[in-house]
Amino acid sequence: MFRWLDGLILLALWAVTYLAFLGSSELRSEEGHRVLPAVQMLDSGNYLVPYIGAAPYLSKPPLVNWVVAGSFRLFGVRNDWTARLPSPLFLLSVALFLLTFARRLFGRRGSIAAAFTWLTILGLVEKGRMIEIEAIYVSIFAIALILWLVWWQEKRSSWLTFTVPWIFLGLGLLTKGPTHVLFFYVLVCAILWRTRRLRELLHPSHLFGILLMLTIFFAWAVPYFRALHWHSPMEAWSRETTAAFHGEEGRMENWSLNFPRGFAYFLPWLILVPFVRLNKITEALAREVVRGLICGSALLFVVVLLIPGTLPRYVLPLAAPFCWIIGVAVSYDAFDWNVRLGKLRLAVPALLVASLLAVSVLAGTVIFPLRSATFLRRHEYLKGIAAQINALVPPNETLYAVNPPYQPYFFYLRPSINYLHNLDEVPRNARYLLAPPSYQHQIEASRRWSTSTPRLIARTPRANSSQTILFALAQ
Repeated sequence: MFRWLDGLILLALWAVTYLAFLGSSELRSEEGHRVLPAVQMLDSGNYLVPYIGAAPYLSKPPLVNWVVAGSFRLFGVRNDWTARLPSPLFLLSVALFLLTFARRLFGRRGSIAAAFTWLTILGLVEKGRMIEIEAIYVSIFAIALILWLVWWQEKRSSWLTFTVPWIFLGLGLLTKGPTHVLFFYVLVCAILWRTRRLRELLHPSHLFGILLMLTIFFAWAVPYFRALHWHSPMEAWSRETTAAFHGEEGRMENWSLNFPRGFAYFLPWLILVPFVRLNKITEALAREVVRGLICGSALLFVVVLLIPGTLPRYVLPLAAPFCWIIGVAVSYDAFDWNVRLGKLRLAVPALLVASLLAVSVLAGTVIFPLRSATFLRRHEYLKGIAAQINALVPPNETLYAVNPPYQPYFFYLRPSINYLHNLDEVPRNARYLLAPPSYQHQIEASRRWSTSTPRLIARTPRANSSQTILFALAQ
Protein backbone atom coordinates (compact mmCIF):
# COMPACT_ATOMS: atom_id res chain seq x y z
CA MET A 1 0.00 0.00 0.00
CA PHE A 2 2.78 2.43 0.92
CA ARG A 3 4.66 1.63 -2.29
CA TRP A 4 1.60 2.45 -4.39
CA LEU A 5 1.01 5.65 -2.41
CA ASP A 6 4.65 6.70 -2.76
CA GLY A 7 4.51 5.96 -6.47
CA LEU A 8 1.35 8.01 -6.98
CA ILE A 9 2.81 10.98 -5.10
CA LEU A 10 5.98 10.72 -7.18
CA LEU A 11 3.95 10.49 -10.38
CA ALA A 12 1.92 13.57 -9.43
CA LEU A 13 5.08 15.57 -8.70
CA TRP A 14 6.56 14.48 -12.02
CA ALA A 15 3.43 15.33 -13.99
CA VAL A 16 3.11 18.82 -12.50
CA THR A 17 6.81 19.60 -12.93
CA TYR A 18 7.45 18.15 -16.36
CA LEU A 19 4.18 17.79 -18.26
CA ALA A 20 2.40 21.05 -17.44
CA PHE A 21 2.64 23.38 -20.48
CA LEU A 22 5.29 21.08 -21.96
CA GLY A 23 4.30 21.94 -25.52
CA SER A 24 3.37 25.57 -24.95
CA SER A 25 6.55 27.09 -26.37
CA GLU A 26 8.29 26.54 -29.69
CA LEU A 27 11.60 24.76 -30.21
CA ARG A 28 14.59 26.51 -28.68
CA SER A 29 18.29 26.02 -28.04
CA GLU A 30 19.48 22.77 -29.70
CA GLU A 31 16.04 21.13 -29.88
CA GLY A 32 15.90 21.53 -33.63
CA HIS A 33 18.92 19.25 -33.99
CA ARG A 34 16.98 16.49 -32.20
CA VAL A 35 13.63 16.99 -33.93
CA LEU A 36 14.41 17.74 -37.57
CA PRO A 37 16.46 14.53 -38.11
CA ALA A 38 13.63 12.55 -36.52
CA VAL A 39 11.12 14.05 -38.96
CA GLN A 40 13.34 13.22 -41.92
CA MET A 41 13.86 9.67 -40.63
CA LEU A 42 10.10 9.11 -40.66
CA ASP A 43 9.68 10.72 -44.08
CA SER A 44 12.61 8.96 -45.76
CA GLY A 45 12.79 5.66 -43.88
CA ASN A 46 16.53 6.19 -43.36
CA TYR A 47 17.16 5.65 -39.64
CA LEU A 48 20.88 4.99 -40.00
CA VAL A 49 22.21 8.48 -40.82
CA PRO A 50 20.52 11.55 -39.30
CA TYR A 51 19.90 14.34 -41.78
CA ILE A 52 19.11 18.03 -41.39
CA GLY A 53 18.01 19.30 -44.75
CA ALA A 54 20.10 17.85 -47.57
CA ALA A 55 23.20 17.26 -45.43
CA PRO A 56 23.91 14.50 -42.90
CA TYR A 57 24.00 15.62 -39.27
CA LEU A 58 27.29 14.19 -38.04
CA SER A 59 27.84 15.86 -34.68
CA LYS A 60 25.97 13.34 -32.50
CA PRO A 61 24.90 9.69 -32.65
CA PRO A 62 21.22 9.13 -33.45
CA LEU A 63 19.59 7.57 -30.38
CA VAL A 64 17.79 10.78 -29.36
CA ASN A 65 16.57 11.19 -32.94
CA TRP A 66 15.28 7.61 -32.87
CA VAL A 67 13.45 8.24 -29.62
CA VAL A 68 11.77 11.38 -30.96
CA ALA A 69 10.80 9.57 -34.17
CA GLY A 70 9.33 6.78 -32.05
CA SER A 71 7.28 9.30 -30.07
CA PHE A 72 5.91 10.84 -33.27
CA ARG A 73 4.98 7.43 -34.64
CA LEU A 74 3.45 6.24 -31.36
CA PHE A 75 1.18 9.25 -30.93
CA GLY A 76 0.60 9.88 -34.63
CA VAL A 77 1.15 13.62 -34.08
CA ARG A 78 4.22 15.75 -34.69
CA ASN A 79 4.19 18.71 -32.33
CA ASP A 80 6.24 20.26 -29.55
CA TRP A 81 4.59 18.12 -26.87
CA THR A 82 5.24 14.75 -28.50
CA ALA A 83 8.76 15.86 -29.40
CA ARG A 84 9.62 16.71 -25.79
CA LEU A 85 7.76 13.90 -24.01
CA PRO A 86 10.67 11.37 -24.15
CA SER A 87 12.81 13.55 -21.86
CA PRO A 88 10.32 13.52 -18.95
CA LEU A 89 9.68 9.81 -19.47
CA PHE A 90 13.37 8.95 -19.19
CA LEU A 91 13.69 11.03 -16.03
CA LEU A 92 10.60 9.33 -14.57
CA SER A 93 12.11 5.91 -15.25
CA VAL A 94 15.17 6.78 -13.12
CA ALA A 95 12.96 8.08 -10.31
CA LEU A 96 11.01 4.82 -10.34
CA PHE A 97 14.28 2.85 -10.26
CA LEU A 98 15.34 4.79 -7.17
CA LEU A 99 11.94 4.42 -5.54
CA THR A 100 11.61 0.67 -6.08
CA PHE A 101 14.89 -0.95 -7.08
CA ALA A 102 17.09 0.96 -4.59
CA ARG A 103 14.51 0.52 -1.84
CA ARG A 104 16.20 -2.74 -0.84
CA LEU A 105 19.24 -0.72 0.27
CA PHE A 106 17.72 2.59 1.28
CA GLY A 107 14.46 1.58 2.88
CA ARG A 108 11.32 3.60 2.29
CA ARG A 109 12.56 7.00 3.50
CA GLY A 110 15.86 6.90 1.65
CA SER A 111 14.35 5.72 -1.63
CA ILE A 112 11.67 8.42 -1.54
CA ALA A 113 14.28 11.08 -0.78
CA ALA A 114 16.54 9.92 -3.63
CA ALA A 115 13.66 9.78 -6.13
CA PHE A 116 12.25 13.18 -5.13
CA THR A 117 15.73 14.70 -5.25
CA TRP A 118 16.19 13.35 -8.79
CA LEU A 119 12.95 14.87 -10.06
CA THR A 120 13.46 18.27 -8.48
CA ILE A 121 17.15 19.02 -9.11
CA LEU A 122 17.22 22.35 -10.90
CA GLY A 123 19.45 21.17 -13.76
CA LEU A 124 17.26 18.16 -14.55
CA VAL A 125 14.05 20.17 -14.36
CA GLU A 126 15.47 22.63 -16.88
CA LYS A 127 16.73 19.97 -19.30
CA GLY A 128 13.84 17.60 -18.69
CA ARG A 129 11.33 20.03 -20.17
CA MET A 130 13.22 20.10 -23.47
CA ILE A 131 14.04 17.47 -26.04
CA GLU A 132 17.74 17.74 -25.47
CA ILE A 133 20.45 15.13 -25.18
CA GLU A 134 21.14 15.73 -21.48
CA ALA A 135 17.88 14.43 -20.00
CA ILE A 136 18.02 11.15 -21.94
CA TYR A 137 21.78 10.76 -21.75
CA VAL A 138 21.96 11.41 -18.00
CA SER A 139 19.02 9.07 -17.36
CA ILE A 140 20.66 6.19 -19.24
CA PHE A 141 23.87 6.78 -17.28
CA ALA A 142 21.92 6.90 -14.00
CA ILE A 143 20.20 3.57 -14.67
CA ALA A 144 23.57 1.92 -15.39
CA LEU A 145 25.06 3.31 -12.17
CA ILE A 146 22.04 2.41 -10.01
CA LEU A 147 21.99 -1.17 -11.31
CA TRP A 148 25.68 -1.60 -10.59
CA LEU A 149 25.48 -0.04 -7.11
CA VAL A 150 22.50 -2.15 -6.04
CA TRP A 151 23.73 -5.48 -7.39
CA TRP A 152 27.31 -4.91 -6.27
CA GLN A 153 26.29 -4.12 -2.69
CA GLU A 154 23.91 -7.08 -2.67
CA LYS A 155 26.83 -9.28 -3.80
CA ARG A 156 24.94 -10.59 -6.78
CA SER A 157 26.68 -12.62 -9.50
CA SER A 158 29.51 -10.80 -11.27
CA TRP A 159 27.96 -11.92 -14.55
CA LEU A 160 24.93 -9.81 -13.66
CA THR A 161 26.71 -6.90 -11.96
CA PHE A 162 29.34 -6.39 -14.64
CA THR A 163 27.28 -7.04 -17.77
CA VAL A 164 23.74 -5.62 -17.60
CA PRO A 165 24.82 -2.04 -16.65
CA TRP A 166 27.15 -2.08 -19.65
CA ILE A 167 24.13 -2.52 -21.93
CA PHE A 168 22.99 0.93 -20.82
CA LEU A 169 26.51 2.28 -21.24
CA GLY A 170 26.32 1.04 -24.82
CA LEU A 171 23.05 2.92 -25.31
CA GLY A 172 24.77 5.95 -23.86
CA LEU A 173 27.42 5.68 -26.59
CA LEU A 174 24.60 5.96 -29.12
CA THR A 175 23.32 9.08 -27.36
CA LYS A 176 26.29 11.38 -26.92
CA GLY A 177 29.52 9.45 -27.15
CA PRO A 178 32.00 8.09 -24.59
CA THR A 179 32.05 10.79 -21.91
CA HIS A 180 29.64 8.93 -19.64
CA VAL A 181 31.92 5.88 -19.70
CA LEU A 182 34.67 8.01 -18.13
CA PHE A 183 32.22 9.22 -15.46
CA PHE A 184 31.09 5.66 -14.77
CA TYR A 185 34.59 4.23 -14.38
CA VAL A 186 35.85 7.07 -12.20
CA LEU A 187 32.93 6.55 -9.80
CA VAL A 188 33.13 2.74 -9.84
CA CYS A 189 36.90 2.73 -9.42
CA ALA A 190 36.65 5.20 -6.53
CA ILE A 191 34.21 2.86 -4.75
CA LEU A 192 36.30 -0.25 -5.45
CA TRP A 193 39.41 1.59 -4.27
CA ARG A 194 37.72 2.66 -1.02
CA THR A 195 36.63 -0.94 -0.38
CA ARG A 196 39.94 -2.47 -1.63
CA ARG A 197 38.19 -4.52 -4.29
CA LEU A 198 39.70 -3.11 -7.47
CA ARG A 199 40.69 -6.61 -8.56
CA GLU A 200 37.03 -7.29 -9.35
CA LEU A 201 37.56 -5.36 -12.58
CA LEU A 202 39.77 -8.26 -13.72
CA HIS A 203 36.86 -10.71 -13.64
CA PRO A 204 35.99 -12.12 -17.11
CA SER A 205 32.44 -10.81 -16.75
CA HIS A 206 33.80 -7.26 -16.86
CA LEU A 207 35.54 -7.92 -20.16
CA PHE A 208 32.32 -9.44 -21.47
CA GLY A 209 30.42 -6.32 -20.35
CA ILE A 210 32.85 -4.09 -22.26
CA LEU A 211 32.46 -6.23 -25.38
CA LEU A 212 28.69 -6.03 -25.00
CA MET A 213 28.84 -2.24 -24.75
CA LEU A 214 31.07 -1.94 -27.81
CA THR A 215 28.91 -4.38 -29.78
CA ILE A 216 25.87 -2.16 -29.24
CA PHE A 217 27.78 0.86 -30.49
CA PHE A 218 29.44 -0.79 -33.49
CA ALA A 219 26.19 -2.42 -34.58
CA TRP A 220 25.20 1.11 -35.59
CA ALA A 221 28.63 2.64 -36.27
CA VAL A 222 29.89 0.13 -38.84
CA PRO A 223 27.02 0.53 -41.34
CA TYR A 224 26.94 4.26 -40.52
CA PHE A 225 30.55 4.77 -41.57
CA ARG A 226 30.00 2.65 -44.65
CA ALA A 227 27.11 4.87 -45.68
CA LEU A 228 29.29 7.99 -45.47
CA HIS A 229 32.77 9.00 -46.45
CA TRP A 230 34.90 7.62 -43.64
CA HIS A 231 36.47 10.96 -42.77
CA SER A 232 33.24 12.99 -42.52
CA PRO A 233 31.99 11.72 -39.11
CA MET A 234 35.51 11.68 -37.72
CA GLU A 235 36.05 15.29 -38.72
CA ALA A 236 32.79 16.33 -37.06
CA TRP A 237 33.55 14.41 -33.86
CA SER A 238 37.08 15.80 -33.87
CA ARG A 239 35.73 19.35 -34.05
CA GLU A 240 33.37 18.63 -31.13
CA THR A 241 36.24 17.26 -29.03
CA THR A 242 38.51 20.17 -29.90
CA ALA A 243 35.81 22.66 -28.96
CA ALA A 244 35.31 20.90 -25.62
CA PHE A 245 38.99 20.85 -24.69
CA HIS A 246 40.31 24.05 -26.21
CA GLY A 247 37.22 26.22 -26.32
CA GLU A 248 35.67 28.14 -29.15
CA GLU A 249 34.04 31.50 -29.73
CA GLY A 250 30.96 31.84 -27.59
CA ARG A 251 32.09 29.32 -24.99
CA MET A 252 35.20 30.95 -23.57
CA GLU A 253 33.37 34.14 -22.62
CA ASN A 254 31.44 32.45 -19.79
CA TRP A 255 34.03 29.88 -18.76
CA SER A 256 34.66 31.72 -15.47
CA LEU A 257 31.02 31.09 -14.54
CA ASN A 258 31.29 27.32 -14.97
CA PHE A 259 31.61 26.55 -11.28
CA PRO A 260 28.76 28.78 -10.02
CA ARG A 261 26.47 27.45 -12.74
CA GLY A 262 27.62 23.90 -12.12
CA PHE A 263 26.72 24.18 -8.44
CA ALA A 264 23.40 25.82 -9.34
CA TYR A 265 22.37 22.74 -11.30
CA PHE A 266 22.22 20.77 -8.03
CA LEU A 267 20.03 23.23 -6.18
CA PRO A 268 17.97 23.23 -4.03
CA TRP A 269 19.23 19.94 -2.56
CA LEU A 270 22.82 21.20 -2.52
CA ILE A 271 22.01 23.06 0.70
CA LEU A 272 21.86 19.70 2.52
CA VAL A 273 25.50 18.88 1.77
CA PRO A 274 27.08 20.89 4.67
CA PHE A 275 24.90 19.00 7.13
CA VAL A 276 25.71 15.43 5.99
CA ARG A 277 27.86 13.47 8.46
CA LEU A 278 29.33 10.28 7.05
CA ASN A 279 30.24 8.90 10.47
CA LYS A 280 26.52 8.56 11.18
CA ILE A 281 26.16 6.00 8.40
CA THR A 282 26.44 2.95 10.63
CA GLU A 283 26.75 0.29 7.89
CA ALA A 284 30.41 0.16 6.81
CA LEU A 285 29.86 -0.76 3.16
CA ALA A 286 27.23 1.93 2.61
CA ARG A 287 29.56 4.48 4.21
CA GLU A 288 32.49 3.54 1.98
CA VAL A 289 30.28 3.62 -1.12
CA VAL A 290 29.23 7.16 -0.26
CA ARG A 291 32.84 8.18 0.31
CA GLY A 292 33.81 6.70 -3.02
CA LEU A 293 30.97 8.55 -4.77
CA ILE A 294 32.00 11.81 -3.10
CA CYS A 295 35.66 11.40 -4.11
CA GLY A 296 34.83 10.45 -7.68
CA SER A 297 32.18 13.14 -8.10
CA ALA A 298 34.40 15.90 -6.67
CA LEU A 299 37.25 14.91 -8.98
CA LEU A 300 34.99 14.82 -12.06
CA PHE A 301 33.24 18.07 -11.15
CA VAL A 302 36.49 20.01 -10.78
CA VAL A 303 38.38 18.52 -13.72
CA VAL A 304 35.49 18.76 -16.19
CA LEU A 305 34.64 22.37 -15.35
CA LEU A 306 38.30 23.41 -15.50
CA ILE A 307 38.55 22.37 -19.16
CA PRO A 308 38.31 25.66 -21.11
CA GLY A 309 35.70 24.59 -23.65
CA THR A 310 33.29 22.77 -21.35
CA LEU A 311 29.84 23.90 -20.32
CA PRO A 312 28.22 23.50 -16.87
CA ARG A 313 25.72 20.95 -18.19
CA TYR A 314 28.57 18.52 -18.80
CA VAL A 315 28.56 17.65 -15.08
CA LEU A 316 24.88 16.68 -15.03
CA PRO A 317 25.67 12.92 -14.97
CA LEU A 318 26.79 13.57 -11.39
CA ALA A 319 23.12 14.02 -10.49
CA ALA A 320 22.90 10.23 -10.15
CA PRO A 321 25.59 9.81 -7.45
CA PHE A 322 24.35 13.00 -5.80
CA CYS A 323 20.84 11.56 -5.40
CA TRP A 324 22.30 8.28 -4.16
CA ILE A 325 24.25 10.14 -1.44
CA ILE A 326 21.12 12.05 -0.36
CA GLY A 327 19.17 8.79 -0.24
CA VAL A 328 21.76 7.10 1.98
CA ALA A 329 22.01 10.16 4.26
CA VAL A 330 18.24 10.25 4.75
CA SER A 331 18.07 6.49 5.26
CA TYR A 332 20.59 6.61 8.11
CA ASP A 333 19.53 10.07 9.35
CA ALA A 334 23.17 11.09 8.80
CA PHE A 335 22.69 14.81 9.41
CA ASP A 336 24.01 17.24 11.97
CA TRP A 337 22.36 20.65 11.91
CA ASN A 338 25.36 22.32 13.54
CA VAL A 339 27.80 23.96 11.14
CA ARG A 340 31.34 24.74 12.25
CA LEU A 341 33.14 27.75 10.78
CA GLY A 342 36.55 27.64 12.44
CA LYS A 343 35.91 28.10 16.13
CA LEU A 344 32.40 29.34 15.47
CA ARG A 345 29.61 26.78 15.79
CA LEU A 346 26.32 27.70 14.22
CA ALA A 347 23.12 25.78 15.00
CA VAL A 348 20.72 25.78 12.06
CA PRO A 349 17.14 24.73 12.83
CA ALA A 350 16.25 21.61 10.88
CA LEU A 351 12.78 23.05 10.33
CA LEU A 352 14.32 26.07 8.61
CA VAL A 353 16.28 23.86 6.21
CA ALA A 354 13.21 21.71 5.52
CA SER A 355 11.08 24.81 4.89
CA LEU A 356 13.67 26.27 2.54
CA LEU A 357 13.80 23.01 0.59
CA ALA A 358 10.01 22.77 0.40
CA VAL A 359 9.64 26.34 -0.83
CA SER A 360 12.42 25.89 -3.39
CA VAL A 361 10.98 22.64 -4.74
CA LEU A 362 7.52 24.18 -4.95
CA ALA A 363 8.93 27.19 -6.77
CA GLY A 364 10.68 24.96 -9.27
CA THR A 365 7.55 22.94 -9.99
CA VAL A 366 5.62 26.15 -10.65
CA ILE A 367 8.14 28.53 -12.24
CA PHE A 368 9.39 26.30 -15.04
CA PRO A 369 5.94 25.38 -16.40
CA LEU A 370 4.74 28.99 -16.12
CA ARG A 371 7.88 30.17 -17.88
CA SER A 372 6.97 27.99 -20.85
CA ALA A 373 3.43 29.31 -20.95
CA THR A 374 4.31 33.00 -20.52
CA PHE A 375 7.84 34.29 -21.11
CA LEU A 376 8.96 31.75 -23.71
CA ARG A 377 5.67 31.91 -25.54
CA ARG A 378 5.81 35.69 -25.79
CA HIS A 379 9.29 35.49 -27.34
CA GLU A 380 8.48 33.02 -30.10
CA TYR A 381 9.65 33.76 -33.63
CA LEU A 382 10.01 30.40 -35.40
CA LYS A 383 6.27 29.83 -35.66
CA GLY A 384 5.87 33.30 -37.11
CA ILE A 385 8.36 32.56 -39.89
CA ALA A 386 6.64 29.25 -40.61
CA ALA A 387 3.24 30.95 -40.67
CA GLN A 388 4.54 33.40 -43.29
CA ILE A 389 5.49 30.51 -45.59
CA ASN A 390 2.39 28.45 -44.77
CA ALA A 391 0.22 31.36 -45.87
CA LEU A 392 1.89 31.39 -49.30
CA VAL A 393 2.34 27.67 -50.00
CA PRO A 394 -0.77 25.45 -50.02
CA PRO A 395 -0.44 22.47 -47.65
CA ASN A 396 -0.99 19.98 -50.49
CA GLU A 397 1.99 21.34 -52.45
CA THR A 398 5.58 20.11 -52.31
CA LEU A 399 8.09 22.71 -51.17
CA TYR A 400 11.53 22.16 -52.70
CA ALA A 401 14.36 23.36 -50.47
CA VAL A 402 17.78 23.73 -52.09
CA ASN A 403 20.71 23.44 -49.71
CA PRO A 404 18.84 25.28 -46.93
CA PRO A 405 20.68 26.44 -43.80
CA TYR A 406 19.74 24.91 -40.46
CA GLN A 407 16.38 26.45 -39.61
CA PRO A 408 14.23 24.92 -36.83
CA TYR A 409 11.12 26.62 -38.23
CA PHE A 410 11.00 23.86 -40.87
CA PHE A 411 9.35 21.73 -38.18
CA TYR A 412 6.27 23.97 -38.33
CA LEU A 413 5.84 24.02 -42.11
CA ARG A 414 2.67 22.30 -43.36
CA PRO A 415 3.71 21.47 -46.96
CA SER A 416 5.85 18.38 -47.50
CA ILE A 417 9.49 19.33 -47.98
CA ASN A 418 11.84 17.83 -50.55
CA TYR A 419 15.47 18.67 -49.70
CA LEU A 420 17.88 19.04 -52.64
CA HIS A 421 21.59 19.75 -52.99
CA ASN A 422 21.47 22.07 -56.03
CA LEU A 423 19.14 23.72 -58.52
CA ASP A 424 19.70 21.04 -61.16
CA GLU A 425 17.75 18.61 -58.98
CA VAL A 426 14.62 20.80 -58.91
CA PRO A 427 11.88 19.27 -61.13
CA ARG A 428 10.68 21.42 -64.00
CA ASN A 429 7.12 21.19 -62.73
CA ALA A 430 8.06 22.46 -59.26
CA ARG A 431 5.86 25.30 -58.06
CA TYR A 432 7.59 26.54 -54.89
CA LEU A 433 11.29 26.77 -54.10
CA LEU A 434 13.05 27.72 -50.88
CA ALA A 435 16.77 28.56 -50.84
CA PRO A 436 19.41 30.74 -49.15
CA PRO A 437 19.60 34.37 -50.41
CA SER A 438 22.87 33.57 -52.22
CA TYR A 439 20.84 31.55 -54.74
CA GLN A 440 18.59 34.44 -55.77
CA HIS A 441 20.47 35.53 -58.90
CA GLN A 442 21.02 31.92 -59.99
CA ILE A 443 17.30 31.12 -59.63
CA GLU A 444 16.18 34.22 -61.50
CA ALA A 445 18.69 33.66 -64.31
CA SER A 446 18.05 29.94 -64.72
CA ARG A 447 16.42 28.73 -67.95
CA ARG A 448 14.91 25.67 -66.32
CA TRP A 449 11.60 27.51 -66.04
CA SER A 450 11.35 28.84 -69.59
CA THR A 451 7.55 29.00 -69.51
CA SER A 452 7.46 31.29 -66.49
CA THR A 453 9.65 33.68 -64.58
CA PRO A 454 10.52 32.76 -60.98
CA ARG A 455 8.87 35.25 -58.66
CA LEU A 456 10.30 36.11 -55.26
CA ILE A 457 7.31 36.04 -52.90
CA ALA A 458 8.92 36.06 -49.45
CA ARG A 459 12.14 36.78 -47.65
CA THR A 460 12.12 35.36 -44.15
CA PRO A 461 13.52 37.28 -41.17
CA ARG A 462 17.04 36.39 -40.13
CA ALA A 463 17.11 33.47 -37.69
CA ASN A 464 20.09 31.45 -36.50
CA SER A 465 22.31 33.92 -38.38
CA SER A 466 20.79 33.03 -41.75
CA GLN A 467 17.81 33.76 -44.00
CA THR A 468 15.81 31.96 -46.64
CA ILE A 469 13.97 33.21 -49.71
CA LEU A 470 10.81 31.72 -51.20
CA PHE A 471 10.09 31.66 -54.96
CA ALA A 472 6.92 30.83 -56.84
CA LEU A 473 8.11 29.08 -60.00
CA ALA A 474 4.85 28.60 -61.88
CA GLN A 475 1.28 29.88 -61.86
